[in-house]
Formats: sequence, C-alpha cells, structure tokens
Amino acid sequence: MFSSLSSKDNGAGGSDLSNKVMGALGPVIAEHWPTIEPYADKALASAHDDAMMEVLARKIYPWLPMLVRMALKEDKFVSFTIEHKAPLLAKLTEYKNKQGS
Repeated sequence: MFSSLSSKDNGAGGSDLSNKVMGALGPVIAEHWPTIEPYADKALASAHDDAMMEVLARKIYPWLPMLVRMALKEDKFVSFTIEHKAPLLAKLTEYKNKQGS
C-alpha cells in the first residue's frame, strides 16, 4: 500500500517521491487555502530562514491527514519541508497570485 513511500533506492526513489509530493500540492493548497493563507505570507517572508520554516512545518503537521501522519513522522516532514522549501514556496506563490487575480 505504501510501497512508494518506503522506497530504499537512495536517490531515484527519493526524487520520485518528491515529484509525487510536489505534484499533489496544488489541489491540497487549493482545498485548504483558508487555513494556509495566514501562514503563506510568513513562509514567503522567511524564505531564507530555516528556523522559521521549521516552526511553520511543525504548525502545519497536525493538519495532515491521520494516515499521512502515521506513515510520515513529524521530524521527517519538517526535514522534507526545509529541504524542498524552494518548490514549496513556489507553489504557495503561484496559488497566492491566482487568488489575487
């Protein structure tokens, strides 16, 4: 069931998982925009501050579906968020710009 999440192929599996996560962000951001919006400005303003990104990731983690939280521990989620902050912030910016239009 979670074979794509538990891939041990150092590199290829990780980038494949990253691509899946990044591809799924658009609909998730759209669905939860009213909840995400107050944090979006803080995230965009702190793009170069890993400590602030960690705080925001830890605030967002409890909102993840239970099944995701069971499969992905908080520390892994925070690490992923910090490691992939550029594409995450790009998605936030893209969606925020759509909302402003």
